[in-house]
Amino acid sequence: MVKVPEEIRKTFEKQRVIPFATASKNGIPNVALVGMWWWEDEETLVVVDNYLNKTKTNFMENPVAAFNGWADGKSYLVKGNVEYQTSGTLYEKVRIRATSGQRQFPGKAAVVIKITEVFQETGGENPGIKII
Repeated sequence: MVKVPEEIRKTFEKQRVIPFATASKNGIPNVALVGMWWWEDEETLVVVDNYLNKTKTNFMENPVAAFNGWADGKSYLVKGNVEYQTSGTLYEKVRIRATSGQRQFPGKAAVVIKITEVFQETGGENPGIKII
């Protein structure tokens, strides 16, 4: 796993909703927009599974994902390995986040992504270059 620099994590945090890209075992892509997510630490992005149907099917068959974050003229792509947790500490955090607001959500599981690669997606020189 790689440590995502604070600047890149902060770029993601400026967005309420981020795109969550997956692909089936046959390579058919899917992108879902997720609004309940957070950086657990420098290496781990957590997404709350409220309504991830095709997305869940994809990462259960092919446990990798990608996310794009953009703000202030900067854009980054992170990729990682996916783990689906229905118990434990992160699952308990998911349940609290999903059920403690004005609107109640299912909070079915913690989708834990351990980041493996980070790419610069900003235009200009070297777009798409692997940073880490």
